[in-house]
Amino acid sequence: MKATICDAAAELGFERTVIGSLEPLETELVEFEAWLAKGYAAGMEYLKRNPHFRASPQLLFPGARSAIVVAASYYTEPPADPGPRFGRVARYAVGQDYHIVLKSKLIQLKERLEEKLDRPLMGRGYTDDVSLLEQAYAGRSGLGFKGKNTMIIGPKLTGSYHFIAELFTDLALEADQPYEGTCGRCFRCGDICPTRAITAAGTVDARLCISYLTIENKGGVPVEMREALGYWLFGCDLCQEVCPYNQRPPATPWVEFRPESGVGHFIDLLELLEIDSDSEFKRRFGTTPLSRPKRRGLLRNALVVLGNRRPGDVGPPLERFATGQPDSMLREHAVWALVRCGERRVAHKLYEKESDQTVKAEIAAYLD
Repeated sequence: MKATICDAAAELGFERTVIGSLEPLETELVEFEAWLAKGYAAGMEYLKRNPHFRASPQLLFPGARSAIVVAASYYTEPPADPGPRFGRVARYAVGQDYHIVLKSKLIQLKERLEEKLDRPLMGRGYTDDVSLLEQAYAGRSGLGFKGKNTMIIGPKLTGSYHFIAELFTDLALEADQPYEGTCGRCFRCGDICPTRAITAAGTVDARLCISYLTIENKGGVPVEMREALGYWLFGCDLCQEVCPYNQRPPATPWVEFRPESGVGHFIDLLELLEIDSDSEFKRRFGTTPLSRPKRRGLLRNALVVLGNRRPGDVGPPLERFATGQPDSMLREHAVWALVRCGERRVAHKLYEKESDQTVKAEIAAYLD
């Protein structure tokens, strides 16, 4: 039966399939709570709620007896950098929203298994949308081993450019054992990280992580962190790009995860600043992962990247953006970008017009 399941998953394009038990993740829960205690979850309050539930896969789906755990490649190769007015998107987000795509694929897997096994199947699929320590669960089930960058790294150089998903079912299946792998003495991921978010112990401090700062972070990007963002508009792939296990990653088999199905690897930042309503933002990004930080967060990121990349002639568009901008955080980020781009005259004009005294003091510091 396990062979039939693996074959059916492979036919649909899943890279690797293992079976997970419903036993509690006791050791993993201790590690997770220690991570929370250090403050590494930053502003992600949802991670701090009910940690015991996250370590209890048996509670997810009543009637389940095992879980089919799958890995799906999202890797595509980015084109050459189109220039300084463009921001980079992490590979997992260049296509359509993986939650929608993978849920659909799991439904197809369930239906295919019902045909092959000639029986109805109780089942429910999840991917990054439920209270489960998915990375720990995938590691315990043998999908791969946890690298020092905390990604699950698959066997035979399949690397880490994979989504993880689970189909909890009423099939009584023997669970797979953990996959044995190691990073050895390699710490390229930690060395390349511009914010030093990856600790020597192989954990990530989200407070310093570019992916957190550009996606989950609800406020402004701290001034001392902005330059480190470089050209990353949404997410970051640096710790994966340097990983030796990712030198020959399998390309995604699904068109939904390819750039032509979504926003692509690079986005024009000045065009992005022209999106002046949530409805227009939803029309453009609503079916992609870039909807996660909402319009405010993505505009904030665009301003930081513009300040880092410093394209020419950005004074007029940034002045138009900041003038009349009701969001004080976005006004402040816009002036920071103007000063970084050498547009001090425009920045000074905006300083004179600024009514928020806190923002005015921040602008004064940039102009000093």
